Amino acid sequence: MRGIKPVALVIALVVALITIAPVSAFEQSCSLCHSNITENYSTSLHYTIAGIKIAWEQGAGHYFKMGLPKACQKCHIENCTECHTYHGEIPKMNTCVECHKHNVGVNYEGYLIEKMGKGPSPDIHYVYGLNCTDCHSSTEIHGDGHLYTFTWYAVKVKCLDCHGKSNMTVKGIKVKPYNPNLLVHRLHAKKVSCVACHAVWYQTCINCHLDTGKIDRVTTKEFHLIVGPDGKLYPAVRMIVSYGNRSYSSLGMILPHTISAKGRPCKDCHTNLSFVYHPKVDSLIGPPGIAYASPPLNLTELTENYTLIKPDEKFAMPPSTLVVDLHNFGIPLKINITQLGSLIISAVLVGILIHLIKRRITLGRWIG
Repeated sequence: MRGIKPVALVIALVVALITIAPVSAFEQSCSLCHSNITENYSTSLHYTIAGIKIAWEQGAGHYFKMGLPKACQKCHIENCTECHTYHGEIPKMNTCVECHKHNVGVNYEGYLIEKMGKGPSPDIHYVYGLNCTDCHSSTEIHGDGHLYTFTWYAVKVKCLDCHGKSNMTVKGIKVKPYNPNLLVHRLHAKKVSCVACHAVWYQTCINCHLDTGKIDRVTTKEFHLIVGPDGKLYPAVRMIVSYGNRSYSSLGMILPHTISAKGRPCKDCHTNLSFVYHPKVDSLIGPPGIAYASPPLNLTELTENYTLIKPDEKFAMPPSTLVVDLHNFGIPLKINITQLGSLIISAVLVGILIHLIKRRITLGRWIG
C-alpha cells in the first residue's frame, strides 16, 4: 500500500500538467507579442473583480457574515481565451455583452436584463454606431499595472475627452462640443455629473436571492442620486440581498449606458425630493475612503422616503472621512421661482428708493 501512494501522486501530477499545459502554452504564446498586456492583466478588474468583492464586504457580506457567493464570481475572467477566440480579431460588442448582460451592456443597446425585453431607448452613442472599444481603451480592459478597488478609478475615459473639443470626429462623425455657457451647465457643472442628467433611464433596483441564486432587476420611473468620489451627483442603484427571512438593502453609484443628447427636465429633480434624496437603505456603498456616512434606519426619526439628510461621520464605513450634507440640495423648482421673483421685486423697489433718495439730495442741493 505504501508503494502505491508515490505512483498515484505521480499520475495525478501528470494529469494536472496535461490539463494545464494547453492553457499555459496559449497564454505564453500571447505574451510573446503582447507581454505588456499579459503582465498587467492580473491587476485588471476583469481578473480581480475587486469592485464586486469590496461592495459585498461593505454591505450584505458584512450583514450576513458571509463570503462572496459563487454566482457573484462569474464575472472573473481567467485568461485571454475567454474573450479572444480568434487570433488577430478584436472582440466584438456581443463578447462584452455576454458578461455585461445584466445592466450596462444590454441597456446600451436598448434592452432590459438579458434582453428579456425592450427598454425605453438605446444609448445615443450606440445609435451612431459606437461600440465598447471606441470609448474603453485597452488599458481599461486589460489593466495598466495598478490595482484598483472600483470601476471609477480604473475607467479613465470622460465625456469631455470627446465633447470638450471643438473639432473632434469619431468614426467620421463630428462630435457635438460641450457648451459651458448654457444656463443648465453654468448652474450644475460643478455639482452634477453629465450622466446624472443625460442618462434617461436605467435599472434602478437589483434584488439578489441567495437561497435560489435568482437575480431580479427592476426599471422604474424613479431614480436617485448619490455623491460620487469627485463630489458630484451621480445616478444610484438600489441593491437588495435576501437570505431566508432577512433582507439587506444598500445604495451604490452607477454609470448608466443610456445616454441621450437631451438631458432630463428640471422638474425630475427639483419637484421630487425623493428622487434626489436616498430611499431607505441600510448603507451606502462606495470606494474605501470615500464611502458615505448614513445613520442606520433604527436611529432615524424621519417618516419621509429618504434617510441621508444630515449624515454623521461616525456612521461612515471605515476608513471613510467624507461626509456629504444634501440637506439643502433638493429645493423644489416652484420655490426657487417664487424666491427669484421676490428677489427681483425687492431689487426693483430698492433701486427706486435709491433713485428717489439721490434725486432728493440733488434737488436739495439745487434749491440750496
